[in-house]
Amino acid sequence: MQMIKFILKRTKSKAHLLAIPLFICIILSALSIRAQVAEFDSTGLKIIRISHADSVVGMNEEKINYQRLIGTVVIEHDGFTMTCDSAHLYMSKNYVEAFSNVNITKANGVNAHSDYIKYTGNNNTAYMKGGVQIIDGSNTLNTEELTYNIKTKIGKYFKTGSIQTEETTISSDEGTYNGYSQQTYFRKNVIVTNPKYTIESKELTYNIKSKVTRILDQSTIVSDNSTIYCKNGSYDSKTGNAVFTTRTTVVTDEQTIIGNKLTYNDKSGNATATGNVIVIDEKNDTKLFADKADYNKKSGDGKATGHVVIEQDSARNLLYAHEAIYNKLNGYVKTSGDVIIIDTLQKSTLKAGIVEFNENSNFMLATLYPKLTTLADEDSTFMRADTMMSIRIRDRKKLALINLHPEKKGEKPVMVYNLLYADSTFKSLENEDEKKIVIANRNVKIFSDSMQAVCDSLVYNQYDSTYSLYKQPVLWSKNQQGDADTVILHTVNNQIQELNLINNAFLLSLTGYDTYYDQVSGSYIDAYFEKNEINQVHVNQNAETIYYGKDDDGAFLGSNKSESSEMTVYFINKELQRIVGIENPKNVGTPIDKETDKTKFLSSFRLLTERKPKSKFEILND
Repeated sequence: MQMIKFILKRTKSKAHLLAIPLFICIILSALSIRAQVAEFDSTGLKIIRISHADSVVGMNEEKINYQRLIGTVVIEHDGFTMTCDSAHLYMSKNYVEAFSNVNITKANGVNAHSDYIKYTGNNNTAYMKGGVQIIDGSNTLNTEELTYNIKTKIGKYFKTGSIQTEETTISSDEGTYNGYSQQTYFRKNVIVTNPKYTIESKELTYNIKSKVTRILDQSTIVSDNSTIYCKNGSYDSKTGNAVFTTRTTVVTDEQTIIGNKLTYNDKSGNATATGNVIVIDEKNDTKLFADKADYNKKSGDGKATGHVVIEQDSARNLLYAHEAIYNKLNGYVKTSGDVIIIDTLQKSTLKAGIVEFNENSNFMLATLYPKLTTLADEDSTFMRADTMMSIRIRDRKKLALINLHPEKKGEKPVMVYNLLYADSTFKSLENEDEKKIVIANRNVKIFSDSMQAVCDSLVYNQYDSTYSLYKQPVLWSKNQQGDADTVILHTVNNQIQELNLINNAFLLSLTGYDTYYDQVSGSYIDAYFEKNEINQVHVNQNAETIYYGKDDDGAFLGSNKSESSEMTVYFINKELQRIVGIENPKNVGTPIDKETDKTKFLSSFRLLTERKPKSKFEILND
């Protein structure tokens, strides 16, 4: 050392002055030893060692002795080196106060800087103040006041600070840093800044090594594509896994997703929301409610389960289901489990086990006992079939079955309707006509109070309320039965307006007596109704009729059989009253007591009551 001074503030005798040279020698000897050998106290604790100081001044204040080190101070202890402009060393308590340009370096690469440090050697704890900075590899902690354990590398601040890693900077009012575990804790006004996202939080932890962030209180996470509002959860940036365990809201440009629990992987794109899930689609003006929803952001696949409800405000549609699958890329939607679709615009409800839909083509396929209810003020119509589909009229000719996986040779083909996977080229232009029809296939049944029907295939035009029935169709309206190869039914407000029986047509009216029926047959029959009551029938080609005349008391007088190429039949109060034959009419009468099966029935007679739906419950029940 260049100079050593020892000052006694309280000198009581000359004997003390004579002891100065001897004491100086002791000090020099002690410093020389410390410069070469680490010293321990009686308990085995390492003693703070002075490696260098331009000058040392012995101080005694309020019976506390310490050494004041001045100028290029170098202190060592337990594997680290501290430098500063000046320091106070309290040897008896084994702690040091360092002032101005304080720097701590450790062999493991940790560097610390501040204006002031109070370091206690017994527990390796440093209290740092003023421009505090801890540099640990690629991590930097900045604050104005910090308690830091050099041995455990744990630091705590309570008056605002930040930690900067390779890509992430986190600031908060209070924080904790663990250099060994790389675990950090932040509380109050927490802000996380990353090139991919920012977080504003009341409380969270972040592990620098594992890149896992844990949300502990109300937080907002903002990325380029979404904003997340959550209160508890974690995000692993290495694996891309995010888990939010309390009610969480995710907002994107097009959607809002809310759930009691959300999981998401930004690498795979898989996301799952559970518990009172709400998905609001701003683009399509829809809302989805479910117990659980799965979604893949990359592929667009989605699945909702448990009491699924979809509300479409623009078309005023509601959909309920236990399960739903959605593919954003090709617009494919599949719902299952007691699916219910309510179209309030059309006053109709569709129920099915599975409903598949493509938002590009607006094509819908319902399977597993689909049931369609069309509401009216006085008379609702109920229809069921093995399958039902809704299709735009302009796309009807494009509909075809395709193999979903044609590349898998040797395997059984998976046949699907092509319009379920239609691309964006099928999307409608603004103001484009979107008239649609419903197609029902196999075991079709219809019931209303005024009309019932069965067939194997049906087309229903929702806009003009026209039913076209194919493959052994039969229609009943009050006391009439009609069947043909094809039956076309025109309705207005769920009331029959016109009935067309095409090819092999037969129309039967009940008379009130078993085995006695008014009958009309021909190649084509057109029947016209008023208030669901038949009032006129026109028969074209091979026209035949049998009707029963009655006396004033309603007793049968006998039958009248008419034949003609073409005829018109008139009804009053649902009973056949008059027949007008056109082109070579022939009439044969038979008294009631002379009636036989040959005279009572036309050759085309068929009574099909056993196929008639008995009630709406036969339609609605599985």
